[in-house]
Amino acid sequence: MIQDPTNQYIATILSQYDLNGTDVLEIGCGRGRITRDLAKHAGRVVATDPDLSALEQAHASVPAANVTFLHEPTGVPDLPAGSFDAAIYTLSLHHVPADDMQASLVSAARLLKKEGVIVVVEPGDGGSFTKAKERYGAGSGDERPARSAAMGAMRTLDNWAMGETILFRTLFQFDSDEDFLANLLPGYRQQPDSFIDGVRQFLELHRTEEGIILDAERRLNLLRRK
Repeated sequence: MIQDPTNQYIATILSQYDLNGTDVLEIGCGRGRITRDLAKHAGRVVATDPDLSALEQAHASVPAANVTFLHEPTGVPDLPAGSFDAAIYTLSLHHVPADDMQASLVSAARLLKKEGVIVVVEPGDGGSFTKAKERYGAGSGDERPARSAAMGAMRTLDNWAMGETILFRTLFQFDSDEDFLANLLPGYRQQPDSFIDGVRQFLELHRTEEGIILDAERRLNLLRRK
C-alpha cells in the first residue's frame, strides 16, 4: 500500500501555514507518512503516538536528524509551555475519546508560542476509500461519529478561532486485492466468502494500470488564538 503518492497532505498544510524553520509538534504520527514531509520543511519536529509499534516503524522509516519520536499514551507530551510554533494533528484527533478531545486541544495549545497555531487534518466524507471503510469496516472502519465529535471540539475550543475548512483529496494505491486485504482487512480470512467476493467486486471498479487506486476526502482546519 502506498499512501498519498501525490503528497497532498504536505501540499495542503503548506498552503495554509509556512512551516519553514518552525518547531512542530506532530500529534498522532502513526507510521510516519506525514512526519517525513514535515521534516523536509520544519526546523524541528517532535512526533508522538500512543501506538508503540507504529512509532517504531515511523522511527525506522524517517531517519531525519531534526525529528524526535516520543511514545505518548495521550498523544500530547508533557513538555515546557511555549515550546512549539505549531501543533499538527495528523488524522488523529478523531481517535481521541470524544470526552477527551477538548482536553487534548487545550494541552496542545499550552505547548504553543504566543502566535502558535493548531493544524488539524481529519478524514472527510467522500471518496472510494472512505466508502470501503464504512461499507466493509476496512482500516479503522466507520469514523463518522468520531469525525463529527472532533469538529465540535474544534469549534467550541475556548479563546481559539477555527478557520475555514479546506477540503482536499488523497490517494491510496494497492498492488492487488491481497495488498488491500492484508493491510486494511487483516482478519478477512474469517469472513464469509460472500463478504470477500463483495470486497473484490468493489476493488475491481477501481483497478487501473498502476494498480487499485482509491481516494479519500480530507479536511484541514487551522486554529488561532482570538
